[in-house]
Amino acid sequence: MEFGWLLHGAIGLVGPMPTWLRDFGPVGPVLLGGVIVIVLAIAALLRRRRRHVEQVLLAKQVVDEATLLKARLRQRLSEPASLFANANAAPTMGACEAFEGDIEAAARTILVEAGGHRSKAKQILRRKMNGHGALAGTLNGSEVGYWRQLGALSLLDSVSDALPAYVRAADLAPENAEAQMLAGVLYLRLGNLGAAEAAFRRQIELGKVGNGSADAGLARYRGHTMLGDVLAARDEHDQAAAAYALAQREVKGLLERDDEHVGLKRDLSVTYDRIGDMHAAKSEVDAALENYRSSLQIAEALVARDPQNVVWQHDLSVSYDRIGDLLDKKGDRELALECFNKSLAIVKALTLRDPENVQWQWDLSASHDRIGDALIAQGKLADALVSYRRGLEIAETLARRDPGHAGWQRDLAVSYHKIGSLEAIGNPSEARELLEKGRAIIDRLAQIAAHQAQWRSDLSRFDEVLKTLDG
Repeated sequence: MEFGWLLHGAIGLVGPMPTWLRDFGPVGPVLLGGVIVIVLAIAALLRRRRRHVEQVLLAKQVVDEATLLKARLRQRLSEPASLFANANAAPTMGACEAFEGDIEAAARTILVEAGGHRSKAKQILRRKMNGHGALAGTLNGSEVGYWRQLGALSLLDSVSDALPAYVRAADLAPENAEAQMLAGVLYLRLGNLGAAEAAFRRQIELGKVGNGSADAGLARYRGHTMLGDVLAARDEHDQAAAAYALAQREVKGLLERDDEHVGLKRDLSVTYDRIGDMHAAKSEVDAALENYRSSLQIAEALVARDPQNVVWQHDLSVSYDRIGDLLDKKGDRELALECFNKSLAIVKALTLRDPENVQWQWDLSASHDRIGDALIAQGKLADALVSYRRGLEIAETLARRDPGHAGWQRDLAVSYHKIGSLEAIGNPSEARELLEKGRAIIDRLAQIAAHQAQWRSDLSRFDEVLKTLDG
């Protein structure tokens, strides 16, 4: 519309020649043509400028959307793999970064083409893979890349939606270790331990082909770590510890070449944590503490190196919590409480820096809850109640914000139980209210779990119809 008047004027000039141009004699028509050309050129320039502005705004919108999608992806991957799951099955050793990389790849291409609409982007990807993809087997701008982008966009909804796409990508790129790893991670989260083990063993074998290269070493230690996760899920603690030890040996070997590589140092700390977890599972508290303290030393050094790195700060808080839990089991309650308070201070600082980070808010609630447990063990019931209530206030806010997060709902119910049990001593009416709230949550979750088989059947019906739309 901003150049409509120019075009209107140009068209008007095509009519009878204005009197002022007739005064120029034979030159008049030439001048008229020149005026029309100039007007049309200005109109085209304004049109191109408008398109450029629209493209810039769309690109910014897609970048902002990609940032939000990656944040949602991290939250999705941090959730328990299933209801009431105790083990943390969140991907590590580069898997989360790889998933986020696929989101970024989609943001640069498909999401722009789709105007930032995720559902439309998935439709475009499916069309590209129905005979219009590039050569299979390569990762950039190819069918493999398309499958991975489709998987990442689907992962924001559920692991089961994402798995077929990542499995297809792994099948198309059988020599790509990262593709095998991502399929394995999703198999693991869905509880298909056999398929996950096969994927991680394939990843390790591909790492052996590369002999001494850094990329091959990376594939090997990541594969051994995640293979250990599979074995741990089977409660094969000794075998899992052996796999983690192999991963640790690989990381140490790479650090001998580059002892300033902070990413490798962080992954080394993860191997110590994993080995410590296996000792803790067998009640070998001293051996577990030794490994956790080795991980803590690395976390402290990384934070000292870069105090602004929020990921390393969070790692440090988790290390304090792990050590505090074991010290509490040993009966060293003062030292345990000291560790929990250090963790609490870090998480408080993180939430002040990013109040919208819901995972850190939940960690803050958990820290208050953990300190309450430690105070109970020392007989400080009033102080424990204060700490519990601080955690409960945060937990209730987050649970209202995301009522579908089953893990948070269960933790909230546990908080109601703890506070209700304490209040039963001198405030029975409030105790009843809190305990009934907690019981209602658990009852609701139990009903959800009971209907999972039916819901899987319902989902298959939706999938059957959706497949007819993908052709």
